[in-house]
Amino acid sequence: MSKRLQVDFAGLKLAHPLVAASAGTTKDAEHSFRAQEAGFSAVVLKSVQEELVNRYNPLPRFSIVKSGIPGYNSVSFLSYEQAFEGDIHDYAEMVRETRRRLSIPVIASINCIEYESWATYAKIVEQAGADAVEMVPSCPAGAFIRKGEEFTPIAANVLRAVKVKVKIPAGIKMTQQLSNPVACAVTLEQEGSHWVTMFNRNPGLHIDIETMSAIMHRSACGHGGPWVALAITRWVAHAYPHLKIPISATGGVTRWEDVIRYLLAGAANVQIASLIYMKGYDVVKEMLGSIEGYLDRMGIESIQNLIGRAVSELQPLEAVDRSCRYLAVVTHRCVNCGKCKNICLYDAIDFKGETPSINPDLCDGCGLCEQICGGAILMKRIVPQN
Repeated sequence: MSKRLQVDFAGLKLAHPLVAASAGTTKDAEHSFRAQEAGFSAVVLKSVQEELVNRYNPLPRFSIVKSGIPGYNSVSFLSYEQAFEGDIHDYAEMVRETRRRLSIPVIASINCIEYESWATYAKIVEQAGADAVEMVPSCPAGAFIRKGEEFTPIAANVLRAVKVKVKIPAGIKMTQQLSNPVACAVTLEQEGSHWVTMFNRNPGLHIDIETMSAIMHRSACGHGGPWVALAITRWVAHAYPHLKIPISATGGVTRWEDVIRYLLAGAANVQIASLIYMKGYDVVKEMLGSIEGYLDRMGIESIQNLIGRAVSELQPLEAVDRSCRYLAVVTHRCVNCGKCKNICLYDAIDFKGETPSINPDLCDGCGLCEQICGGAILMKRIVPQN
C-alpha cells in the first residue's frame, strides 16, 4: 500500500482512511479477516450490547426502499441488525481471536445501559487485546433513543467512567439526533474523547400503503443511503475547526468520491458498512485505486493534505455573492426533449419555435433548467454594469 495514503488516527497508524464499520460485516474474527484481506485499514467490531433484547436478530432484517421522483434514483437501506449475539465475556473471546488473526487495528464497540457497565465493558475489551474502543450510546433501536434521554450528558458520563479504567484510545460514536452536534463534539473532546464518529444511523420508519403498516417488524429501524452523506458532510465540516481530536465519518458512502468529500470536510477516516452489504468486501480495492488516481490527477503528494482542505472555503450566509446575474442559454445540443417545458417558474422558456428559446427579460438565472436538461442548457454569467 502506498505510504501517501497513510493516516494517523487517535494514535493508530492506518494504511489508508477506509475502515470497516461496526456491523454484521465485522461480527466475528472470520468476517473481520475478510475485511482485512480485501484491503480495509482497520475494523470496528460489531457492538456488544448490555440490553438483552438487542442480542437477537428478527428475520428478515434488511430492506432496500427505492423511491423518489420518477427518473431520479433514490435508495434507502433499512436495517434491523441487532448487536453481537453473546455477552461481554463471549465478546472478549471474539476480540482475542480477531486480534490473533488480524494485523490491522481492531477497535471494539460497546453499548451499555447502566452507567457502571461502560467502564467494566471497556476494561474487558482492553484486556482482550482491542487496540481502541468506540462507545455507542446511540444505537438506532437502543434504550436511550427509545427513552428520549439527552445524548450529550450521557456520552460525557460514559467518557468519565471509561477514561479512569482504560489506557487504550476511546471515542464516542455520536447520534445525529442533536440540536447542535458541534457543541456535543466539543464537549466530548473536553471530557477526553480521543475521537468522535459522525454519526450512527438514524431510526426511520417506512409504511407499506397496501398493508397500511410499517415494514421491518412494524417498527422503526436504522436507515441510511446516499442521501445522508450531505448532512454528515455538513456537520463534519462545521465541527472540524473547533476540534483538535480527529473525526471519523460514516454513513452514505456509495463511491470513492464520497470518501474524498468526507476527507475534504475534515474527516481523518471513513467507516463503511452498507456498501459492503450491497457490493461485498472487495469494493474497497476499487475505491483505493480511484483515490490514488485522484491524488495523481490533482498533484497531491499525501492524503493528509486533503483533510479539512475545503473547510476554509466555506462562507457564512451574509458573505455569499449576490451581485452577479446568470442567464440560461439554449445551445445547439438541444433535441427538443421537453424536459424543461414545465419547470420554469418565471415563464421564461418559449416553445413556439422548433427548439425552445429563453426570454432574457424573464429569466431569473436560478439554474434549475440547466440541472434538469442535462447538457443542452447552460448558465451564462452576466457581469453587472457599473
